[in-house]
Amino acid sequence: MRRKEQDIALMHQRKRRKHKIKLGVSSAILIVMAAVLTLTYFKLSKNEYNTYTEKAKVNYKVSLKENEFYQDNYVDEKSTIIASLINNIDVDFDYKVNLANEQDYTYEYKIVAKTSVKESSKSTSIYETTDELVTSLQQEENSKQLDIADSVTIDYNEYNEKINKFINLYHLDNTTSTLELEMYVYVINKYDGKQINQDSKVMTLDIPLTTRTVDISIGSNVVQGEGKILSKKSEYENIQYVLWIGIALAVAGVIVFIMLIKYIIEKRSAETMYAQELKQILFNYKSYIQKSNTPIDTKGYKVISINTFEEILGLRDTMQSPILMYTEEEEERTKFMILTDKIMYLYILGAKEIREELRAKSAEKNNKKNK
Repeated sequence: MRRKEQDIALMHQRKRRKHKIKLGVSSAILIVMAAVLTLTYFKLSKNEYNTYTEKAKVNYKVSLKENEFYQDNYVDEKSTIIASLINNIDVDFDYKVNLANEQDYTYEYKIVAKTSVKESSKSTSIYETTDELVTSLQQEENSKQLDIADSVTIDYNEYNEKINKFINLYHLDNTTSTLELEMYVYVINKYDGKQINQDSKVMTLDIPLTTRTVDISIGSNVVQGEGKILSKKSEYENIQYVLWIGIALAVAGVIVFIMLIKYIIEKRSAETMYAQELKQILFNYKSYIQKSNTPIDTKGYKVISINTFEEILGLRDTMQSPILMYTEEEEERTKFMILTDKIMYLYILGAKEIREELRAKSAEKNNKKNK
C-alpha cells in the first residue's frame, strides 16, 4: 500500500510539473514572439540617414590709401585701423559641407551688406539698408562634399559717407552704426525637400561705421556643427500593426507568467496547508479515526456537509460513533465521515478546497480595501 501511495504522489508531482512547464513554455514563446515582432518592426520601419559636418570661415584684409606712415598697402586681421586711411575691404567667404555618403541636393547662396544706425542705449534700429552683393543661381549636386567660396570687395568710404550724411542731416547723437556682411546658404535635400544646414545665415563680418578707428570683428554666428539628414525612407511605413501585435503578445506572455507564479505559490501554499492540517489531525485524533482503503459509497445516505473537523469531532462525541477516513491521493483530498442509518456527516479536507478558501479570503480583503 505504501508503494501505491508513493506512486500516486509521484504521479501528482509529474502532473504539477507538466502544468508548470506548459505555462512556462507558453509564456516564453509569447515573449520571444513579441520580441521578434518588435525588433522586426523597428528594423523594417527604420529610415536611413546621412551624417554631415558643416563649417564656415570668413577672412578679410583692409586696403589702405596712400599715406606716409604705413609701408604696407594692407593691414592684417584683428588690427585697429584709422578709418580715414581705409580704401576698401576684401572679404573671402568659405562654406563647406562634408557628407558621409553621396547625396542629391540643391544649393544657392547670397552675400548681403546690411547697414544699421541704432541709439547707443537701444537695440532697435533707427535706419537700415540692405544690399545683395552676390546672388547665386540654384545648383544641383550629387556628391559627398559641398564647397562654396566667394569674395567681395567693400568700398568702405561709400557706406561710411552715406551713414555720416544721415546722422548729420538729422542731428543724431549717441548712435552706433555698423556695416554687417552676411552670407546666407540654402542647401536643400532633394529626397525630402528639407534644408540640410541648420542655419541659413552661416557667417557675419561686423564693420563699425562713423568712428575714427575701426575694429572689424567676425560675428559669433559663424557655423560649425554636425547633423544628419534623411537619405532613404523605409518602404515599410505602414506596418504599425506588427508593433501592436508584438505588444499584445508581450502582454499575454507576462499574464501567463504571472499565472505561473500564482499557480506555484497557490499550489505550494494549499498543498503545504493540506499536508500539515492532515498530519495534525492524525497526530491528535488517530485513536478516534478508522482509515478506509476503499471509497465509501454514499448511496442511500443523506449527506450533510460539515465545515470543520472540530464539528465532526463534536458529533463523534455526541453520537459515540467512529470517524471514518478515506484519502483520495490523486486529488489530494481526505474525507472524514460519521455514518448513521440514513445520514452521512461529511467533512472534506483538500488542497483544492483550501486553495478556493484562500482565494475567497483574498477577494474579500480586496473588496474591503476598495470600499
